[in-house]
Amino acid sequence: MLLLIWIIILGLLQSAAPLNINFLALFAIFAGLKKGPLWGLCIGIFIGAFTEILSSQASGLNLMLYSGIGLAAGIIKQNIYYKEGIAMEFLFSFFGMLFFYLAYFAFTRTAQAGVLFTIIFSSLISPLLFRLIE
Repeated sequence: MLLLIWIIILGLLQSAAPLNINFLALFAIFAGLKKGPLWGLCIGIFIGAFTEILSSQASGLNLMLYSGIGLAAGIIKQNIYYKEGIAMEFLFSFFGMLFFYLAYFAFTRTAQAGVLFTIIFSSLISPLLFRLIE
């Protein structure tokens, strides 16, 4: 139940924030890093379903992207040397967000203005968000 509350809070915060920060993608990355690939996949599926309900984009795209980055974060963490810390959280967030937006552009063939700022700023704020969620 707490998981659903976090998804709703972050979804509302993402839509209300004056800066373009993808809190839901960061939450999927957090789940993969802290809980493992299965949790990353499950959280990503819930987030993707939540955004599918509220989105007018192609059906299934959000579900695939959010579950993919949650799963990828968990698998990569298990297969490489991972030392807890702010630097690793930033790196995982940066490359997870980069993967998310590259896949989004590949499937939709549309470019969004300011996506590099979104990736960098979301990655910078991720350690703070991770501490808040824990």
